[in-house]
Amino acid sequence: MNSYFLYARKSTDVEDKQILSIDAQLNELHSLAKHDGLEIAAEFVEKRTAKMPGRPVFNEMLKRIQKGEAQGIICWKIDRLARNPVDGGQISWLLQQGVIQHIRTHDRSFLPGDNVLMMSVEFGMANQYIRDLSANTKRGLREKARRGDFPGPAPTGYLNNPRTKTVMLDRRKAPTVKAAFELYADGQSRLTDISYFLYDRGVRTGRRKWGQGGRKISDDHVKRVLTNPFYYGHFSYGGDIWKGNHTPIVSKSLFDKVQDTIEIRGRGQKAKKDPQVFCGLLHCGNCGCFITAEEITKYQKNGNVHRYVYYRCTKKRGPCSQSYVREEILTARFSNLLSHYTLPPEWARELSRMADKDELEAEHIAGISVQELRTKIVDLNERESRLTDLYVSQDIDRNAYLLRKRSLMSERKTAEEQIARLKHDFTVWLQPLREWINEGLQLNEIARNTDLPSKKISLQKIFGSNLTLQSREARGIPKNQWLSLANAKENSKKLSFSTLLVRDAGIEPATLAM
Repeated sequence: MNSYFLYARKSTDVEDKQILSIDAQLNELHSLAKHDGLEIAAEFVEKRTAKMPGRPVFNEMLKRIQKGEAQGIICWKIDRLARNPVDGGQISWLLQQGVIQHIRTHDRSFLPGDNVLMMSVEFGMANQYIRDLSANTKRGLREKARRGDFPGPAPTGYLNNPRTKTVMLDRRKAPTVKAAFELYADGQSRLTDISYFLYDRGVRTGRRKWGQGGRKISDDHVKRVLTNPFYYGHFSYGGDIWKGNHTPIVSKSLFDKVQDTIEIRGRGQKAKKDPQVFCGLLHCGNCGCFITAEEITKYQKNGNVHRYVYYRCTKKRGPCSQSYVREEILTARFSNLLSHYTLPPEWARELSRMADKDELEAEHIAGISVQELRTKIVDLNERESRLTDLYVSQDIDRNAYLLRKRSLMSERKTAEEQIARLKHDFTVWLQPLREWINEGLQLNEIARNTDLPSKKISLQKIFGSNLTLQSREARGIPKNQWLSLANAKENSKKLSFSTLLVRDAGIEPATLAM
């Protein structure tokens, strides 16, 4: 009498569903074996998908069958054994060779002589089902992303809504996440500090089914949060950035400040070991090497200790004639340099007024454009309706109908997306200008105070990587908007501010954010 191996498999990773499904299979298969009088030599239970070859339990079962420990298999359906052509071909071959003499499922039997073709067809259908399911799932997720709905687990500070299948704010954690962004943007906190800040306020690792969780989140996790565009309203999916429908936790300007801080601080631990704040900001004006710093401690006979920070060329390309410069002297040079790019308050008020006027004009123009697009959509709907009438009356063949309908739907989708962009982004180009005005106003205070990191951030915004140190003087070519401001301040001694705002005469708001 032949012996049989009983094989049960469930691919889900959810433990409770997995156990129930497998138990149900085992009960049904034992009843089937008892009804048919089949002897079960062993049970094999697997909790993995059959989409890919390499299942350990399945492979172990086939090895034991080839050793002669059993001659048949009992399973609920043939797709429990394989959903890929490699495993399916292996089963088919062993059945053809008579190594497997009988496969019994709940509704049919597969024997070496008569059902190998039918089994191959069923294996092929199972494999194609997996391929179609994968393609349909990916297509559905892409479409979900196009609609602005994030197709994945909600980030920290958000929750997945199981009813609407969308992401919503976690009212308890979202304010803490926003506070973490604000704290890090100040430039005084490390990633580890933010991690403890979140932990103390209840933002911790999620609890797992085996009891772990509720711990401090890692520094890497904190950095992923701080660099995730999801928090200001966009998200990454499929290699693209999409505009989300979810509620942002932080503003884009706050997010950008955090990115600036991350870029300046670099690796948090390295910054802690190197306290010289202006490192990485300057190049040597003589040889082009980076300017580095070193701290020197001097001990006096009376017991006083003095610490000095000196900046100098690294001289990595060979000897350099440039001498050391004390940090206090360099700081004074930077303060003087920044003072050339401060924005006078009366200029800021006038620029803000002009930006407000531009915003109203942009809103008016956007409204006209939206109305034109809505009229276009109405026309496209009417054309699609007439096209359908032609198809129903058989005045146009199916291929031509589908081709023209696809074109009309594509035009309508484009128009709908243009309306959405106009409604949301008609003044997005003004935001960099408003931020620049605020930065220019703050420069006066930054130039006067002793906050060295703030000076460094401002210098990087103005000069980028174009700042050099030569003969103990800091020099650089500022970015366009800051150069325009400096020139306008110089020309203001001869021309009025209203004249300077005229194109080609000096400063112009529309070009400041370039």
